[in-house]
Amino acid sequence: MVKYHPDVRYLTDYSAGSLPQSQALCVATHLHYCNSCKARVRELNELGTVLFTRQQPVAVESAAFDNLLSRIHSDADHKPEQPASVPSRDSARQSTQSTLPRAIAKLCKDNLDSLNWQSIGKQFRFAQLKLGDRQRETSLLHIKAGGAVPRHRHRGDEITVVLQGSFSDQEDKYNIGDFIVRTHGEIHRPVASQDEDCLCLSTLDAPIQMSNWLLRLLMPFFNKQPGQRSASFG
Repeated sequence: MVKYHPDVRYLTDYSAGSLPQSQALCVATHLHYCNSCKARVRELNELGTVLFTRQQPVAVESAAFDNLLSRIHSDADHKPEQPASVPSRDSARQSTQSTLPRAIAKLCKDNLDSLNWQSIGKQFRFAQLKLGDRQRETSLLHIKAGGAVPRHRHRGDEITVVLQGSFSDQEDKYNIGDFIVRTHGEIHRPVASQDEDCLCLSTLDAPIQMSNWLLRLLMPFFNKQPGQRSASFG
């Protein structure tokens, strides 16, 4: 059962279409698992529709109106595809496979193994997602069952959504669909449950700081593309 949810600011901005793309992806992913937040966004959309209809009408060119109708009909005719499956990564302890939200599946082209995964030790790996958001870094994080992410401090805000399995830290345990927000100055060390690998979506707006001095030295070498920040860790 989902325990952690986006606050009303995230849901309102998501409904209005004003969230940055990376954060909107996190909210959309949470909505895939959470019916209560999905219902709230539906209410916000309906409220927005009412407010919109109360606005004074503005003349629209005929061609623009025809284009709008064409797009609406095109969206109505589109049939959603089946979501992709999360690979087991050869883990004998991973007995079941979860399905990914369609937004995530599209980004990895229905195949998580096609992403450029980079490993930190034997327990943890990450793959950056290309969203075109230059202000934030968005990644998928994979922790093997019983494994841990290195202890680190946040220098900015981070959103994490659990896609598979669960993890815990000094604050609580987080399960599939949970929407976790970390802010500047927070320190934690996520540990996956013993019985299943953990997969998360994560986006952050500032680099993190590793507690281990050796990892601090190594982090710049994990960036394969110039101009990108150091990788994020849930």
